[in-house]
Amino acid sequence: MIAILGASMISVILTISFVGILPSETLAQGTNATNTTNATSTANATSAGAGEETTVVMPLGSSAATSGAGYEPSEVTVSPGATVIWNNKDNALHTATSGESPTPDGKFDSGIVGANQQSKPVTMPTEPGEYKYFCTLHPFLQGTIIVQ
Repeated sequence: MIAILGASMISVILTISFVGILPSETLAQGTNATNTTNATSTANATSAGAGEETTVVMPLGSSAATSGAGYEPSEVTVSPGATVIWNNKDNALHTATSGESPTPDGKFDSGIVGANQQSKPVTMPTEPGEYKYFCTLHPFLQGTIIVQ
C-alpha cells in the first residue's frame, strides 16, 4: 500500500512538473522577428547594436559529428554588449560556451539548452574582438562571435 501510494505521489509530482514546463516551452519558442531573420544559414549575420538580440540555431542533427550540421550561422557579428540567444532545434542537449574547444575561457556561456528549447539571452563581451565558442557536450560543434 505504501509503495503504491509512493509511486502515485511520484507520478503526480512528475505530471505537475511537466505541466509547469509547457507554458515556458511555448514562450521560449518566441515570436520575435529577430528569431526568424537572424536564424538563417548565412555565413555572417549582423546585430544592430547593444540591446538587440541575435539568434543562432543549433540545427537538428548537430549532435552527430558526421552530420556536417553546425551552429547556424557559424559566425555572427554583434555590437559590444549585445545579446545572443541559442535556439536548439536538435533532439540533444547543447551549450554555447566561449573558448577554444575543449577549454572554456569564461567570457560567456549559454548553460545547457534543452532539446527544442532556447537559451536565455546571453550578453556578449563589450571588448571588440573575435570570440570562439563550442558545445561542451559536442566539442566538434564550434562557432564564432565577432564583437565590433
